[in-house]
Amino acid sequence: MKEIQYNEPTASLISKLVGSTVRYLAEKSQVKSDGVRVFKVEAVEEVGFSAKGKRFAKCLVSDVDQEGQSVYRNLSVAGIELIV
Repeated sequence: MKEIQYNEPTASLISKLVGSTVRYLAEKSQVKSDGVRVFKVEAVEEVGFSAKGKRFAKCLVSDVDQEGQSVYRNLSVAGIELIV
């Protein structure tokens, strides 16, 4: 299991995410009522800060909760709970 810190250097964050499966707590989810999502991260396109000042990673993921579809998701770094 890999751990990340909110202020993790960008290169390190990308390295830890790519190829990993993450459990993510979504603030709003139309797929799961509890908001807990599972993604397999294929690539990280961008790491930055939202207009609200939250750090995010724009990732190409295989969405385990939606039959493994490859889609882009903006993941708040604070919402990433587990990296395997």
